[in-house]
Amino acid sequence: MTEPGAQYRIRTARPAEIGRLREIEDEAGTMFAGLDLVDDALDVSFPLDELARLLRDGQVWVAADGVDRPVGMVIVSVRDHVAHVEEMDVLPEHGRRGLGSRLLTRVGEWAQERGYAAITLSTFRDVPWNGPFYRRNGFRDLPRDEWSPGMEAVRAAEARHGLRVDARVFMRRELPRSDRPGMQVRVARQTRRLAEVVAFYRDGLGLPEIDRFRGHAGYDGVMLELPGTGAHLEFTATEHLRPPTAHPESLLVLYLADHAAVDRVRVRLAVDPVRSVNPYWDEAGVTVVDPDGFRVVLVAGSSR
Repeated sequence: MTEPGAQYRIRTARPAEIGRLREIEDEAGTMFAGLDLVDDALDVSFPLDELARLLRDGQVWVAADGVDRPVGMVIVSVRDHVAHVEEMDVLPEHGRRGLGSRLLTRVGEWAQERGYAAITLSTFRDVPWNGPFYRRNGFRDLPRDEWSPGMEAVRAAEARHGLRVDARVFMRRELPRSDRPGMQVRVARQTRRLAEVVAFYRDGLGLPEIDRFRGHAGYDGVMLELPGTGAHLEFTATEHLRPPTAHPESLLVLYLADHAAVDRVRVRLAVDPVRSVNPYWDEAGVTVVDPDGFRVVLVAGSSR
């Protein structure tokens, strides 16, 4: 006997599908009609610019039907150092087939691969396909004294967009610790050109933004993930100290999948390569310079 969800598959969403994702969101939203939980006069849609960024970063997954057409989706960000489900929708006619649970499983796998300790989300407490559904999938309600620092801002944004916040709840699911021994690595650097540097590494090199902060002990900062490594880059801005001076032998070496991947990054960066002081790096890859003068070497293939 064929399982109800056997004809579907879970895959990463494609940038060209952004219009389809909005259609799924809009149609799924009709299920809240008449529940007095959403102010229809306000736009509750997930911001398109943020959706485009998370699509580009590979943090949106879809449930695709037998002809590979998306019928459900989940959007994930990183908030307060854990994975956060921004939104999950399944078309009503494809509901009750386990697609929501399968999408959550993929989110859990992604979060574990990157060393996150938990998944969080905000949802309606008592709507059957919201709070009760997530509780069946291992989430628990968070009392206010367990809210993370960013949750107040999430709740305020929900109120601005017309959601009845008194009917909503934050939830959290702990994730098993990875069996792999080791440590998490973060490389931090100060800059006076925070916006330019973040654009270079996030939009040019394609490193996903995982967190940012402002006014923390006099520091603003942005953290970027080095995919597949468990390591992060952190760029901070402050008036406390002078930023470091770049040295031509101080290198960040990134090993990309192949020459095509290197070429794609070079096109996005739109900068000319420079010659390396050590001739080995000219043989192995291409060297570019970030807005602060620090050098990044792009190498096709593995470091081994």
